[in-house]
Amino acid sequence: MNKLLLEVENLKTYFPVKAGVFKKTAGYVHAVDDISFKVNEQETFALVGESGCGKSTTGRSILRIIEPTSGKVTFDGVDVLKLSKEEMRKERRNMQLIFQNPYSSLNPRMTVKKLLEEPLKTHFNMSQDEINKQVLWVMDQVGLSRDQLERYPHQFSGGQRQRISIARAIISKPKFIVADEPVSALDVSIQSQILNLLIELQKNLKLTYIFISHDLNIVRHISNSVAVMYLGRMVETGSTEEIFIRPLHPYTQALLSAVPSKDPLQKKKRIILKGDVPSPVNPPVGCAFYARCEKAMDICKEKRPMLENMGGTHQTACHLY
Repeated sequence: MNKLLLEVENLKTYFPVKAGVFKKTAGYVHAVDDISFKVNEQETFALVGESGCGKSTTGRSILRIIEPTSGKVTFDGVDVLKLSKEEMRKERRNMQLIFQNPYSSLNPRMTVKKLLEEPLKTHFNMSQDEINKQVLWVMDQVGLSRDQLERYPHQFSGGQRQRISIARAIISKPKFIVADEPVSALDVSIQSQILNLLIELQKNLKLTYIFISHDLNIVRHISNSVAVMYLGRMVETGSTEEIFIRPLHPYTQALLSAVPSKDPLQKKKRIILKGDVPSPVNPPVGCAFYARCEKAMDICKEKRPMLENMGGTHQTACHLY
């Protein structure tokens, strides 16, 4: 078993809601509401759930791109939430982010060479010769031609742009990368190429990923462990095999029922969720999924279920168990 690299404990990220003429705080959006998990070295931990469930906010809170409200994030033995801005800037060479949309994450006024040089100049005291060698090395790693270095982002396809984004993330040789829906903006034909590139880079560079996605087929292909999120809370976690073969939480079962089957002759019973997601400004006291769950009981409305162990690494937060 690999060494523990990241431990997140009771992470909360709330955003104030301003109202009235004087813009006073009228409440808080509970974007991430008290979640805990661990990620081992060289593994891929996937966060899944509907849009707005808090997946991306979790990833950005860990990297402190968004400042969390409370909690503890221990990366490689260091509590990153206690670091000063300067200490965090130095730590960022080991913790990188791949954005969802390569169209908006790359500066259109900079050539590929300048885009790739920037992280090295920010984090390291390197000579221009050393920077040039590192830039050529990373172009080879992501499968781009060296003669493309003087081009601008608009001169590339979507898949090539995402390769540039990945190159920017790995050029400082980090240990850990948050991949925030890195293939959702790409054509289906290109998605598999980028996924295979991420898997190959993980093996070659010994990377650890948090992979954020709403596509469960992709998650099954790339991840070792999965956490299912709903309204800022974790409702089920476990190894990828445990989650896909024996989903326990009604929300996880509904998500998996919507995944298209590889066998066109196999008929699956689709679970259609009714009702709306509750407001994150005023989340339910009990189970967040109560209003949409066919198996809901009285206790679900009154008491919030905690994650309970179901055997192995499998945990679920549901009063049914």
